[in-house]
Amino acid sequence: MLALGNLPLVYLLKKICLALPFAFFIGIFNPFFDRTIVMHLGPFAISGGWISFLSILMRLIITVFAALILIATTGFTGICMALERIGIPNIFVIQLLFLYRYLFVLIDEAARMAKARTLRSFDGKGLGMKVFSSLIGHLLLRTLDRAQRIHLAMLSRGFDGEIRLVRYDRIGVREVCFVLGWSSFFILMRRYNLPILLGNFLTNLVP
Repeated sequence: MLALGNLPLVYLLKKICLALPFAFFIGIFNPFFDRTIVMHLGPFAISGGWISFLSILMRLIITVFAALILIATTGFTGICMALERIGIPNIFVIQLLFLYRYLFVLIDEAARMAKARTLRSFDGKGLGMKVFSSLIGHLLLRTLDRAQRIHLAMLSRGFDGEIRLVRYDRIGVREVCFVLGWSSFFILMRRYNLPILLGNFLTNLVP
């Protein structure tokens, strides 16, 4: 899917690394609680805690990868429009669109404030926690002021709480084949042990 979507692998891996610490701290204590030996890998004994810990990491990587690929290939606006069409409340979809759109505005504002603080600091002065908490307060005030101005600008342009698009995407043959193909694969994985069947097939080929 990365190759078909022409997506940058290194960029997505960097995004996944931002989420890995959460899963790491969630599962790092599993080896201490579950010390039952479930397998041996050469001279090393592997407990169930390490297996569950690695399972948590792998599930997070796969889940975040799937979400990033979905957003990169479909677009956040397209995803929100799809959520609205399947019955998600319109107010929730609008909030997601605004959050995604103005999160970048908030990040740019915070970056400018941090740069201004660094330029006005000498010999490490003005970089303490007290100044940082003050910057957070000013950032909140600026955010509220920006939100009010954006709201007034939207009302002056006739916004009534509904996002209107000029072009609506429709489901085509490729989308149907994609959904049916992966759904069939997941059903087969659920009903049959495909790794064992594949292994038996390959071993039977070799005399």
